[in-house]
Amino acid sequence: MDANVAERYAESLYQLALEDHALEDYLADMKLVDTVLESNPEFETFFSHVLVDDEAKCALLDKGFGTSVNHYVLNFLKLLVKKRRTRYIAPITKSFIKMSNKHLGIEEGVIFTPFALSDEQVKTIEEAISQKENKTITLRTVEDKTLIGGVKVQIENRVYDGSLKNKVSKLKTELLRNCLLYTSPSPRDKRQSR
Repeated sequence: MDANVAERYAESLYQLALEDHALEDYLADMKLVDTVLESNPEFETFFSHVLVDDEAKCALLDKGFGTSVNHYVLNFLKLLVKKRRTRYIAPITKSFIKMSNKHLGIEEGVIFTPFALSDEQVKTIEEAISQKENKTITLRTVEDKTLIGGVKVQIENRVYDGSLKNKVSKLKTELLRNCLLYTSPSPRDKRQSR
């Protein structure tokens, strides 16, 4: 049920963006909303709280997004407040981004790295993966200290793993396999020992 609600609202905004010939602008705005929601979970709690009145919620939307997003996107967020659908903001945002990316031929992925990457480094990795995948790829960065070094890129169910952790794991597997090959007796040795 929740997924259906999110899909319907996302589809409505998506159609509005197409009619307005501004899908890329709406997409950038909704990515901003998504980033804000992910970076601060208290926003979702605030907007879902029944004791906070709608005017206060709309005022916060005006203050937070008033000058940074399209007025239709802002009004859409206010509509979610008035219709008591704020608990669906995150899934609506994700659905809208997915629909828009599909329309624009963009696929999103994640770079896992043990350290922060510069925008230039991310762009270089995006270009390399885009060329390999034969489509436009946009990546967001997630720090993962367990990787030790290198990066791992995941797009849907495809993984490109250039991390030091993966290389060490492969080396360990290879060494264990070689060790077992040289230490296990051959069938001929087993017959001679009888």
